[in-house]
Order: sequence, then C-alpha cells, then structure tokens
Amino acid sequence: MKKIKIITKIALIAVLSFSSCQDFDTDLEVINTENPNDDTINFDPAAVEATAGTLYQNWYMANSSYTSIGMSMNTMADISSCSWGNAGMRDTSSEPRAAWNNTTGYSNANFLATPFNAMYSVLNDANTVMSQYNNGAEFSNREMIAAVAKLAQGLSIGYLALNFDQIWLSDEDGAKNDGNSADHKEAMAFALTKIDEAIAICNANAFEVPSSWFTQPLSNVDLGRILNSYGARMLTMNSRNSADDSSNDWSKVLTYANNAVNTDFEINHDDVVWYDSFKTYLVYQGWARIDLYVINKMSPSTPDYWPAAEVILPEGASDDARLSSDFEYLDSQNFRPERGSYHYSNYRYSRYDAYITQWTIPTTEVAKAEIDMYKAEANLNLGNLGAAADIINAGTRTTRGNLLPIQVNANTISDAIHYERIVEMPLLSAGLSFYEMRKKDLLQQGTLLHFPVPGAALLSIPADIYTFGGTQGESGLDYSTGGWR
Repeated sequence: MKKIKIITKIALIAVLSFSSCQDFDTDLEVINTENPNDDTINFDPAAVEATAGTLYQNWYMANSSYTSIGMSMNTMADISSCSWGNAGMRDTSSEPRAAWNNTTGYSNANFLATPFNAMYSVLNDANTVMSQYNNGAEFSNREMIAAVAKLAQGLSIGYLALNFDQIWLSDEDGAKNDGNSADHKEAMAFALTKIDEAIAICNANAFEVPSSWFTQPLSNVDLGRILNSYGARMLTMNSRNSADDSSNDWSKVLTYANNAVNTDFEINHDDVVWYDSFKTYLVYQGWARIDLYVINKMSPSTPDYWPAAEVILPEGASDDARLSSDFEYLDSQNFRPERGSYHYSNYRYSRYDAYITQWTIPTTEVAKAEIDMYKAEANLNLGNLGAAADIINAGTRTTRGNLLPIQVNANTISDAIHYERIVEMPLLSAGLSFYEMRKKDLLQQGTLLHFPVPGAALLSIPADIYTFGGTQGESGLDYSTGGWR
C-alpha cells in the first residue's frame, strides 16, 4: 500500500496535529465530550493538568473497551474462539479467512474506527499538554505532567503501529514526514523515542502521580518501571513475521525488561470509568471460549482443532496445574453448528471469574510473567541460553504450572516462551496473543497481519478504501501465508 499524504484543509493531518475535539469521520466537527476542548485548555493550566490526568485512562479504555479490536484479534489468533458476530469475532475468525470488510456500511466497522479515532484523540490531547508545558504553563509538577504526556504519546503511536499498516506521526511540534504516513517500524521508533524521553524524566526527577491517574499512587520510580514495561512490550510485539522478529533490537528489549515492573501492574476497576470489557466478553458464560490450540498445549490428548463429527470432547488431563486452576471444562456447546464446528471448544477461561462477578476488583494490565518472557526472549536471541532458561524455570512455568524445569536448549527455550504466553496470559491485555502468533508466523493462512486505515477515515481524506486479509494486500506482509495448521 502506498503511503497516503494528507493535503486537504479538513483532512487527517489537521486532526492529528491540533484538535482533540475532532474525530476521524466524514463529519470532522465532533465535540469531545470527555475532555475539555483546546480553546479551554490552551489558556488554563488547571484544565491542561486535568486533561493530563485522563490520558492513560483514555488510552486504557480505548484498548480494553467493548468497541475495540481486541476481541476479534484474540479469535483471529486462535487463542479465543467465538461464532457470535459481535465485535467482528465471527467474521475475522471464520475459515477460510476472508478480508476485513473496510466499507463504512459494514455492521462492525465501528470496532475498527473507534479505537483508531481514540488513539489519535489521546495523541492530540497529549500533544496539547506538551505544547503548554513547552510554553511554560505553571503546573503543580511540570516534570510529572511531561512524563505522563510523553507516555501517552508513546502509547498512542505505539499501539497504532502494532495494529495498523499506516500511521500519521505528530507531537507538540506538529505533523511529521510532511504529512506522509509512516509504516509500523518507523512509527514504533517514533513512539519509543517518546517512551525514552519519559523514562529520562522519571530518572531525573522525584514526584508522585495522583492515584486517580493510574488507579493507584505512583512514584517517579514506579512510573519509570511502567514506561519500561510498555517499551519492552511494544518493541517485542511489533513484528509482522518471523523475519521481522529475528532482526529486532534485542539488546534494547532486554534493557527495557530489566528496568520494567517486578510485580504485576494492576488496574483497580471502579466499573464506572475503569473497566475491562476485553476480559469480560472473552470469558463470560455464553460468550467466547478458549480455543483448542491453547488446551492442546497443556493436554496433548485433546485435539488442537475440533473434530468435525464430535459435539463434545472428554475433559483433558495435564501435568500443568493451570488447566484446572485457570480453565473450566464444559460438557456442552452453545455455538451454532452451521457457522462452523471449528468454533467449538469445551473450555472457557475462568481465571477472571472473580472480576466478572464483583466488577470492582483489580485485573493485571502488565504482568511480571510477561516481563519475564521478554527477558527470556531477549537473552535467547542474544545467545545467553542459560540466563533465558533460568528466567523461565524461576517463573510461572514452575510456580503456577508445577511443571518440570526446561533444559538449556534454544528450541526448548523458544517453545517454553510461546507456551507461557498462550497458557499463562492468553487474555492479559488486548492484542498480546495476536502479536505473539503473528511474529511467529502462526496465524492461519489468510489472516490479516495488521488492519487497514478505517474506511470512514479514508473517505474523509479523501483516499481510496483498501483492505487486508484473505488474499488482499501483500502476502507475508499484510496477510499470513503460513499458520499453525
């Protein structure tokens, strides 16, 4: 896909650079009702600071809400399974894989457009905050505000890079690349410069972040660890294929991971402005189930793909204690057979049952186990096999799974990392399982490797609508040519 350059007065570049009260749509005069508009915050440091306080929450909700692409990514990755049409889950995971319907008339178009718009809205607000910081606004703690704003810049651009083929870059100084779009590699490099700048601020200044900003009080050291965690996640998971993955900057990944969180970073939900629909709909009774691809890893006697002639399978047996602690066996099906029995599964993910019962308890957004796997993978790719094996053997494989330690062997280590990612954290944070399957060339043939720019945004530029998946796009770069089966 050729890069799109924005040249019209009402076009995307204006939205990216200047206005948090505009949206990607054919009607660009949409008021942002969740945050003050730019006319207010440009002249009121208190309003700017209030906006800074919502940046992470707005990013988090864009990534974990019902109107996001997280649920469809989990079903595309064959980690979750669902035949229901909600959130594009059935359309994206049906077999054989088909192209994403990128027309504005598609019933699930909003599940792509909404997170796309929301990430740019967060970016716009973060850019405005940084602009006022550079203009000398008298915040209660200037460096704390700057660190949070740069985190939001990095997360918004970084997740656009993880999920889309084209990204328009901007910061407080305006649009980049003369209005040309960037690819995922260029965009991620830009995002990580913002993460690195925020880390430097945290390392050089002592401050306390208000508890409402991240649902818990954070010191500059705590925020720095969170920044390093997202740096490790985004750099590791941005690859579109195994060739991309092998050429990653593993020394930088290891630096991030070594400075990341050493305990789980949790979100304390209030079920009003902080909640996790991604974890809700993929585990709630009657909704999605866990794909047999995951169950088979723990229970090899269970097939990894539903046998067409069966309606139910016996309960699996495993040496991994997590099959019993984290997964619930079901003895009936609730999916419609005419939509494909390959959607069937006899397990659901039960680890979040307390959350979907009480709604106001914490769930983990960045797990120590996740960081451990970045450390292990970086050491593996840097040739430090003993260190990689030690990390795995000291982690959830043994502490929660009660499995035997692995041997110091490159293939065994690689397999163990993949195993932990899909068994220990299949629903940890929206997108992670998809990124893992993508970078290891495990997505089923025809599965899109990233999403196109939403059709509504393309029409507002204006530009031609395009899409990926099936056979649409460039093979191996826009859609998968291999897969686990």
